[in-house]
Amino acid sequence: MDNITKQDRITLKSLKVADFASEETLCFTATVVFDGTPIAEARNDGNGGSTFLRALNGKATLLAEAEAFAKGLPPAPLDLGQEGEDPHYIDITLDFLVDELADAMHAERKVRAVFNRQIGDKVLFVKDGKLKFLKDVKLKAIADREAYFAALRARQAQPIVILAELPPEQAFDLWKQYVLGGKPG
Repeated sequence: MDNITKQDRITLKSLKVADFASEETLCFTATVVFDGTPIAEARNDGNGGSTFLRALNGKATLLAEAEAFAKGLPPAPLDLGQEGEDPHYIDITLDFLVDELADAMHAERKVRAVFNRQIGDKVLFVKDGKLKFLKDVKLKAIADREAYFAALRARQAQPIVILAELPPEQAFDLWKQYVLGGKPG
């Protein structure tokens, strides 16, 4: 469903998820933003029902425009887990799009939390096309990182990329490529 979360006119902010209450669907509340303007509150109680959208004061017209925009998006393929079967498609509605955005945002947060724990604790580096880390070495315990990383580099037969030396977003993107699969680049 990646294709529908790629549009940038409809986004979410202030996403709050209740994992413990998420049964059939994600239990969440969020603010729906259309072209940079908050237009509605979204809510799903997590038991398989629809996501409810309530226009913010004076934003009913913008909510209608956002609904029209969502309906104009190409249908999304549904993965029903049937191998070899022709894909099924679902027409996009604003509530469906909001569900997909909330799921994607929540998944990204979970992945980022794992990354933050690892990057803060381990010396992570890429070598031979694989993400590796030094066992029994805590990143926080290294007083002079520059010298330590230089010595680590010198011990390698080929170039390595040390994630702690990269800007945070670049390190996260690189880490994600190796941890979640997919090809770097």
